[in-house]
Amino acid sequence: MLLRKLWKDLTGRRDMPSAPRPFGDRIGQSIPRISIVDVGAMAEGVERYHGLVESGLAQVTGFEPNPAERARLATRGGPYRYLPEFLGDGREAIFHETRYPGCASLLAPDPRSIDLFTTLGCASTKGNFHVERTHRVQTTRMDDLGDDLLVDFLKLDIQGAELDVLRHGTAKLESTLVIECEVEFVALYRDQPLFGDVQCFLRDRGFALHKLVDVSGRPFSPFVPANPFVPISQILWADAVFIRDFTRLERYSDEALLKAAAILDVVYGSYDLAALLLGEYDRRRGTGCRARYMEGLGAEPISGACLNIRQRP
Repeated sequence: MLLRKLWKDLTGRRDMPSAPRPFGDRIGQSIPRISIVDVGAMAEGVERYHGLVESGLAQVTGFEPNPAERARLATRGGPYRYLPEFLGDGREAIFHETRYPGCASLLAPDPRSIDLFTTLGCASTKGNFHVERTHRVQTTRMDDLGDDLLVDFLKLDIQGAELDVLRHGTAKLESTLVIECEVEFVALYRDQPLFGDVQCFLRDRGFALHKLVDVSGRPFSPFVPANPFVPISQILWADAVFIRDFTRLERYSDEALLKAAAILDVVYGSYDLAALLLGEYDRRRGTGCRARYMEGLGAEPISGACLNIRQRP
């Protein structure tokens, strides 16, 4: 209701159009090219940021050390490139290859917690987290990747090792606008940082938690409900979305306001926060982007995903 009232105050109309137009059209402003860095780029369906690429707003640099997964990703056309580096602290590490490649990690899976839950499995050779082999690898610091790699939008999904990438990428983070980071609430890997560790680290570097999406968990064994991939009571992990502090908009450049608004709208359905950023852009530039944006929103989209429970495996 508040968003509808704001729309009416800005446009003078009661009704709202039903079909949203492309983001740039809706605000009457061209959007600077957005650089997406996807760490742990293994494809498990259409990426959440696909809309940005499809609409020509973004280019993607992905990091995927698994040769088979990287070869599959490399068949894509368009503004994608995929690199084999293991991002981390710049030192050698042990990589744990698991039965399911998506559970592989620079950290060792911990059967003490994993084997408490239905469908996961670590000690059993049939478990997704079961380690089949290990080998030593050389990691690369994100800050050592070169000045040509810009990071407007950072996506991290590397099974518990995300905080190491962030700690050794602070120079890159100075210009980063939005971060999507998989976080855990129960340690599934030995010595794994949890959500609170990631949140405090990013808070101290000027980021605010925006939302949690695809919140996931599992039933404690021996419970096996009709959908064993949905928690009965215990959440285990989620994708946490952080944005550069929205209470300090003076720290955003004009270009950053447009880029962040585009990411929030297209990727996350965060229409209210996108409108806040566009209002600041209008204040500086004397434009009418927010009013155009509100007019371009349909009635149905005003419900972006927030704290949704992931229903599929």
